[in-house]
Amino acid sequence: MKLNEFVFGNGIFMKDIILKFQLFFNSFFVNIIFLLVLFCMFGRELLADLSMTVAVDRAVIYKGERFMYQIVITDSNQIDASIAPDLSGYNDFEIRVLSRQVSDNSSSASFQVIINGKVVRNGSSTQSRAVFVYELTPKREGNLLIPAPVVFLKGKKILPTSVLVTDKSGKGNADGSIPVTVKLPDEQDIVKMRVETDLNRLYPFQPFYVTLVVQVKSLPAGVLSADASPIAVLREPPNITIDWANDNALPKGLRPTQSLNDWLSSIRAPRSQRGFAINEYATRGLGFDDDFFGSAGGMGDFMSDMMRGRILHFAPAPIKVTRKDANGVNATYWEYRFIRKFMSNEIGEFKFGAAIKGNFVVEDRTSRDGASLQRIYAIAPEVLVNVVDVPVANRPASYIGAFGKFDLKTDIQPRKAKRGEPMTLTLKLIGEGSTGNVKPPDLTANKEITANFKTHSPTEEGDDHSCTFTYPIRATQSGNIIFPSIPITYFDVKNESFVTLQSEAIELDISDSEQLNNGFIFGNNNSSSINFERSERGLIANMTERNVVNQAVDFLGWVLFLVGLLLVYLIFWLFLFFLRRFDSDPRRRRRSGALSRAKSSLNRVQQKLKTNNSSDAIILYGSELQNLLFGYIADLSCVSEQGMTTKDACTKYKELGGEHELSMKLNTVLEMLDGAKYGGLDLKSLDDLIVSIEDILAHPINLKK
Repeated sequence: MKLNEFVFGNGIFMKDIILKFQLFFNSFFVNIIFLLVLFCMFGRELLADLSMTVAVDRAVIYKGERFMYQIVITDSNQIDASIAPDLSGYNDFEIRVLSRQVSDNSSSASFQVIINGKVVRNGSSTQSRAVFVYELTPKREGNLLIPAPVVFLKGKKILPTSVLVTDKSGKGNADGSIPVTVKLPDEQDIVKMRVETDLNRLYPFQPFYVTLVVQVKSLPAGVLSADASPIAVLREPPNITIDWANDNALPKGLRPTQSLNDWLSSIRAPRSQRGFAINEYATRGLGFDDDFFGSAGGMGDFMSDMMRGRILHFAPAPIKVTRKDANGVNATYWEYRFIRKFMSNEIGEFKFGAAIKGNFVVEDRTSRDGASLQRIYAIAPEVLVNVVDVPVANRPASYIGAFGKFDLKTDIQPRKAKRGEPMTLTLKLIGEGSTGNVKPPDLTANKEITANFKTHSPTEEGDDHSCTFTYPIRATQSGNIIFPSIPITYFDVKNESFVTLQSEAIELDISDSEQLNNGFIFGNNNSSSINFERSERGLIANMTERNVVNQAVDFLGWVLFLVGLLLVYLIFWLFLFFLRRFDSDPRRRRRSGALSRAKSSLNRVQQKLKTNNSSDAIILYGSELQNLLFGYIADLSCVSEQGMTTKDACTKYKELGGEHELSMKLNTVLEMLDGAKYGGLDLKSLDDLIVSIEDILAHPINLKK
């Protein structure tokens, strides 16, 4: 048989192949359709990508030094907003929550997960994300272990899928725990630090001073002149970490008597001089208010420095002191004193400490220049301040809540008056101490006063040196009346005892009010010849002489006429007032111009990107875009954008009535811009952010009020 006959003979073999192919083809498509149906029904669950990343910014730290710890949870399904990692097993660390963000998956957007300024993950998805950022402080030195966080999602415990140490100083374990090494500060005599307080035990509302003393060893004459500070030769300022120089991190109840803006501006080093960085404000900006930038002394240059990313330097006027160095030899140190005044309105214990890290110039005889750089980390031991309550035992009823040492002055004016006429009683405490929580003496509790006088609630005026109570009083009796002495008690904080002062007893001459006799009332010489009789119809009903007429003034008519004129004038005045107020209302103008200002700023950034798209410029433009959004929301809310955070901005946006989808987009944009400060943003990502910002501005919200 020929080959073609074997293959194609009678068409039997070919038909069989075609039939089998058709059966396979039909079965394949049936399976594909079945899989597509399953994917449509359960695809979201089948493709769910649940992961948890834990990360620290470094694994080698010093005792007392703070470092960043972050937990990032992602899931294709919506993450419950109430999710919260359990860190109860972190006994070797003090924990402070810095931020908590849970975003939904309502829209697709590119994102970056940033750990302390370093990008650890890029992506674009519709995943829901929960980010928790903490600040950890080791309680002891040695090799410590950060346990894996305990997290439950939908009733099931989830485990970390990746562990990161961003500076490569260590690595995490497979179970999600991270070993860290805590070192003691190096032994050195170059930088010495301590914290001082003028009071370690005090009472609520009693002011006290906290002072950070930084001493830097002077350099030999061959390296630097004797009149030049050892800080003057440093290119980068050493960074001082001061918790009490961050108003957002102050413990509850503790408040400074001077704003952070004013305090930092008072110790800012001139532009031509070097100093220290405080809390990294030098690189991240301070969020100062407009008054700070507009004040004298080059504050406009200060804002320009911050916007350009220049390092900010702070340095109080130094003094030279002599102390023994590590060799027991007297050496000259430059001493800087950072002093801030506080007050506590709550009872408790407050800790004050500080740490410094940076490069310092030290003597090095092996070097050609006679000096070299040495990396130094130093800490100031924490100082405790106890705020205690005034003793309850033996506390007099006349105690008004003042602390310190005071004298009392008393006066009544006028001292000669008629019964029922108003007089003014003034009680004034003068001295040193706290009068922030005083209450006025209750005069109604004094029976000697209530028997002869009618008293009213006082007005109060006070500061740290005085407190004045002013009472309106009226005498209810006539004659020579003595206004009695009033006891007022304050607490002497120096002797820790109650001191009762007695006000001066004041003699008053109170006369009766004058009364008119009948002659003054009727004014008629012949009135004695007229017989007046009592009549319920009034005096005129008894008059029989024709020359006596009703001369009563129609007061009602005149009053109605005058009231009518007054109402017309008032309506006209109110109309002009509200018209002018509406036209000049700064809140309305600020709100109405918010969108145009934001769009104008966005256009400027886009123009700058066309001419400069370097990495440094991208960091700067990211900061400008963040300030643009903060300013836009602050203008709509008519609040200050000083110190505004991503959480604050998103909360305000929701309160203004912003759509949920736009609110989540705003949250994502601000988080990415926050990361841009640390270099975690490229040109493409910045362009995507600008598109998102344009979308936010393209949907202006209707203000509720």
